[in-house]
Amino acid sequence: MKYHTLIELKVDAPVAVLDALSDQLAEALYDLHDVIDPDLGATLTTGRLDVSMVVEADTLEAALTKAATATRAAVHAVGAATPGWEDLIREIGAEAKALTDA
Repeated sequence: MKYHTLIELKVDAPVAVLDALSDQLAEALYDLHDVIDPDLGATLTTGRLDVSMVVEADTLEAALTKAATATRAAVHAVGAATPGWEDLIREIGAEAKALTDA
């Protein structure tokens, strides 16, 4: 089954740094394998990054895990760290919705 996922990240960095980082992160997301249509939205003034993608998984939980793992891999690919990720991801926000054929 295909799921559309959204992971909201909060980055504490100056706007110029966040602007450059968001460009790099978007590129890293596009380089990922096993995800469909990755996209990144950003509100630079607040440090909010929205990472969305479609993933194939058997369950909602598996879809969220797959999306979170892919997002974390992209964050690491741009040289950023994710200490305490497992605890923070629940506070920041993640959601997945099953897609249906039109």
